[in-house]
Amino acid sequence: MQLAVLDLAGTTMADDGLVLAGLRAGLRAAGVRVDGPCYPALDRQARATMDRPVMTVLGELLDGDMYRARRAHSAFADHLHAALDAGRVRPVPGAAQTLDALRDAGLSVALTCGFDPELRDRLVSALGFAERADMVLSPADVDGRGLPEPDLLHAAARRAGTGPTQVAVAGDATADIDAAVRAGAGLAVGVRGGAHGEPRLRAAGADAVIDSVADLPALLGLPS
Repeated sequence: MQLAVLDLAGTTMADDGLVLAGLRAGLRAAGVRVDGPCYPALDRQARATMDRPVMTVLGELLDGDMYRARRAHSAFADHLHAALDAGRVRPVPGAAQTLDALRDAGLSVALTCGFDPELRDRLVSALGFAERADMVLSPADVDGRGLPEPDLLHAAARRAGTGPTQVAVAGDATADIDAAVRAGAGLAVGVRGGAHGEPRLRAAGADAVIDSVADLPALLGLPS
């Protein structure tokens, strides 16, 4: 492997329900009653589509009403910015050491997410990942085509000067695994404890499933 592409929220950044709470804040801002009869179905849909571009998820939750989706997206971003300001964003234990181990072994490291660039960059900086990653990508870097489309992975491989078969992908959601399979990545690794459980990650095509991103160096045969 020459490049490791790691998901941000839920894989290297501890989610702690933060993204789902942000989606709820967005839906409230768009006039959806989170205690109303329609909300349980929307909540299930949100959980099923986590790690896709946030605007795409909100647009689908709001039946394609992009005016309301943009208002919801603004509230979502405000919610996460407030969490940053309050110091409620933290890395997954061992994530920083994993990034260091990958780079020490000669791999390039890319972080990906479905957030807008301003929020993405603030999160990466607060987590202490800015100096540990060679690149940080989100849908805005590939004409809005986020996960499960393979565009983010192809862009990361191009920037690293390598081919898809030399890329290892790790993520906690089926969208990460779907993108890895569609991109022809050499290794697709599911991470337990995030958006989706092991059965769904395996069904999506994960080559391996690990308990934490901290276990990735050992899986690759690298010093931890």
